[in-house]
Amino acid sequence: MTIKFWPSLQHIACVRIAQGILYTFDLEHLKRSLLGGLQNTEYIEPITKKIFEIVLPAYCATFSRSTAARKSSEEAKFVHLPPQIKRQLGGVIFSLGLEIKLWYECHRFIERNYNLDLRNKLSWFSFGVIDRLETARNFTQDEDFYIGHRFHLACKYCFDDDVQMLWRNMSMSDRINAMKLIPRTRSIDLYLKTLHGKISRNWTEISRNERRSFFLGNSIGIRSYFTKLRGPKLKYLCICFAFGSGMAHQYDIYSCISLLKDAELNDMLTRMSTTELCELFKNFLRWPFQTMFLDIVNDFQRYIDKDIFYCVVQFILNYKLGMGFEDHMYIKNFERFWNLFSSKYEDGFKKEVALYALAEYVLESSKDYDAEQYRHLVDVYFPD
Repeated sequence: MTIKFWPSLQHIACVRIAQGILYTFDLEHLKRSLLGGLQNTEYIEPITKKIFEIVLPAYCATFSRSTAARKSSEEAKFVHLPPQIKRQLGGVIFSLGLEIKLWYECHRFIERNYNLDLRNKLSWFSFGVIDRLETARNFTQDEDFYIGHRFHLACKYCFDDDVQMLWRNMSMSDRINAMKLIPRTRSIDLYLKTLHGKISRNWTEISRNERRSFFLGNSIGIRSYFTKLRGPKLKYLCICFAFGSGMAHQYDIYSCISLLKDAELNDMLTRMSTTELCELFKNFLRWPFQTMFLDIVNDFQRYIDKDIFYCVVQFILNYKLGMGFEDHMYIKNFERFWNLFSSKYEDGFKKEVALYALAEYVLESSKDYDAEQYRHLVDVYFPD
């Protein structure tokens, strides 16, 4: 059983256009504006305007068996993007904005009224996700950035060599100040032990002796150290603590799960509680993995019970569609997920009157779905 994400060329092209639009704005201001909520940001109107201004050339052409030639430039015409593509592009920009917002919220510990130079520091995967590991390296290797914050980032992301190097280069006052600012976790305590002893971190020893306490407050750097862990139980604990932390990015969690062997994956799924399984399915409903959500559902059908059905349905209805993510296959995902399991769980779900009303609306209007009408229903049924 292999879990692999393969974005389409259309997806990558759409991300590239969306990023180009997003980067026409001041990212330092944008990151703060986004904290007030994506739908309420002042950038919605100018972003929408830029999407509507995009035009594509449409040429009158004549074709022969072996050649295709464009006629004179006078025959060139320009057309606006189809409505469906406009919605899709708007949704991608929306998701990239959310990426910046979430990155900023997880890294406020390095913010001290700095211009973070996000335009040059943020590193992106081609499919529209911030590469947090590479972005952290961009900051830790920037000698103009405060060394205390560089050290903090190196510890958070488990950059063992950078932790050692930065500690050597820090003055005594910088070290004292850093220790005041950095929250003490088991991982930090282990780093201090190696720094004071001038020894390298021993991951074999960590895998043998450390358990739950090591992962508390240590989820941001999961992708950096996951491959160094030994044994399926420790890998299971690592992933489950990442789910519960609220700090680990969905790509980092996916990246770790995709490295598991079949036996390790089965072992993990067997160990997982209902809450943990629910977080697993929700992870594959987050950008950009919603395209593979139904494949995950088909592979792991036997783990979906009434509680997980309720959890997934609630997540799509209240969070994804409620926030306006109709562009990203969530209606199709909801429809097919519902059809797979409704015969077993719909009767019980009807007791949730408000949620069931939202589900009925999505199912009955899937072809002419109106996002504004849906959000109105959400406000009516869930006024708080």
